[in-house]
Amino acid sequence: MRRYIAKRALWTIFAAYLLLSSIFLVYAYAPDPNQRTAGLLAGMGGGSVEKAEHAYGAARNYDQPILDRYVKWIVAYTTFDWGTNIGGTPVTNLLADAVPLTLVYLIPAVVLSTILGTYIGLYSAVHQHGYVDRLVTAVTYPGLGMPGFWLASWSSLIVLERVSIQASYFDGRYGLWTSQNLPFMLLPIFVVTVNLLTVQIRYARSTSLEYVPAEFVKTLRANGASARDVARHVLRNAALPLVSLFFTETLTMLFITLLVVEMVFGIPGFGSLAFQAIKSRDAGLILATTMIPILVGLVGNFVQDVAYVLVDPRVNYE
Repeated sequence: MRRYIAKRALWTIFAAYLLLSSIFLVYAYAPDPNQRTAGLLAGMGGGSVEKAEHAYGAARNYDQPILDRYVKWIVAYTTFDWGTNIGGTPVTNLLADAVPLTLVYLIPAVVLSTILGTYIGLYSAVHQHGYVDRLVTAVTYPGLGMPGFWLASWSSLIVLERVSIQASYFDGRYGLWTSQNLPFMLLPIFVVTVNLLTVQIRYARSTSLEYVPAEFVKTLRANGASARDVARHVLRNAALPLVSLFFTETLTMLFITLLVVEMVFGIPGFGSLAFQAIKSRDAGLILATTMIPILVGLVGNFVQDVAYVLVDPRVNYE
């Protein structure tokens, strides 16, 4: 098993550098719109357009040979020296400020949606055609089509109008771990949990239903096993596809949900940072906010491969 994990880890590292090299090629041969903007701003101020564009390019090594730029690029990103944004602030500092704000509401939401979604979906499958199963089916289908923007906007409006809370937006004047902002994180937790919960319930139910008619389930019920015991054996067999679901569907939805939630609630987290980078055409910041999802996806794929062999020993290590 150690050999298998080592091989998967090496493959993950190789894939990371392959993707990083591909991004470099796109970035190296695509024009930087901010270089021309720097020249235009210098011209409007009475300066030299050519000198401003040259200075902008020289600060970002645009005038160096492509191979030298590639080596510096790889070394810089490996050592987490991700350059600066348009304003000259190190990108890693911006990420260090934004990512914790996102994780505060994201981690509880993912944990809650995964646990509740798996339990509800499994219970619904084991008690198929019961009242709970019918209710779950009726609720999850509309829930899958519910826009995150709509849910976030309405939850914010209800809190403001009905619960008599003075504000439902993150207040930048106060820190995260303050009485002004920390309770506010309950709203983003609720919205993200609901968005992920419907997906988790739907897939947990459909995956579990594949094993409910199996012979081992019929044998358990014939021997008088309780519904809990049946559910436990069904979950053990359905665990592998559910793990795959978590690292494919869930992680894919997260980055879209983050952007919507943070724009509605005014959270200066990772989603807002990515949106502002695109809006201001900040190439350095766009690259950094693009790299984060790629790295999360690669690490998630590695964890999924390891989880496979832990959940199901029948998986071939080779």
